[in-house]
Amino acid sequence: MHAIVIAGGKGTRLGPLTAETPKALMRFGEFTLLEITLLRLREAGADRVTLCVSHLGEMIRQVIGSGDALEIAVEYCHDPIPLGTAGPLRQVPHWDEPALVMNCDILTALDFGRLYRLHVDSGARMTVATQRRHVVVPFGVIEFAETGHEVRAIREKPSLPFDVSAGIYVVDPKAKDLIPMREPTDMPALMRALLEEGHSVQASSFTDVWHDIGTPAGYQAAQRDFAADPTAYLVPKIATPQP
Repeated sequence: MHAIVIAGGKGTRLGPLTAETPKALMRFGEFTLLEITLLRLREAGADRVTLCVSHLGEMIRQVIGSGDALEIAVEYCHDPIPLGTAGPLRQVPHWDEPALVMNCDILTALDFGRLYRLHVDSGARMTVATQRRHVVVPFGVIEFAETGHEVRAIREKPSLPFDVSAGIYVVDPKAKDLIPMREPTDMPALMRALLEEGHSVQASSFTDVWHDIGTPAGYQAAQRDFAADPTAYLVPKIATPQP
């Protein structure tokens, strides 16, 4: 399995936390976030990982290197300017089979191998991992009858379900033909382009723990969960760092 990790963003929403440290190298206990991701990818069957870097990319190279210490082959694709979450894919060399693509600012216990196998079996051009989220409307919501003005019911502060993208995908290499050269492009734009061209885009819902650490609140929540139960994110044999 080939995996591509998008690690070139500036992390501006995290403010001073990422002024001198890339999001990928933010620490969780004895590990950086990127080390946790690489170890999980290795355990899921990935034998090659491409890190798409830009902002503070040299720092990531210095920490991760070739991946030998993590027993996984790591290579780099550098963009002079950040190209979003999909733009860097256009530059990835030797991408000739479906690849698991994910943002670097995710802490999750998702089974990457299962997601990859589901995509391959589906024959889709892209598969997106999704989670169900509930958003509470902080008002009383009026429901009208079909006549237009007659009130049928009122729902006080209802919780509405939405399926959201988890920032983790499996993408066929043919999809890169729809990505502009050297132009910032995000994954939603690529997804829309695939749909407009009539290509199949599948969703795979999961309930495993998942955190987006792109904001201070998200980072703090992930820190609390990781401290409470590191083994939820680390397989047992890597949960305790070696001396």
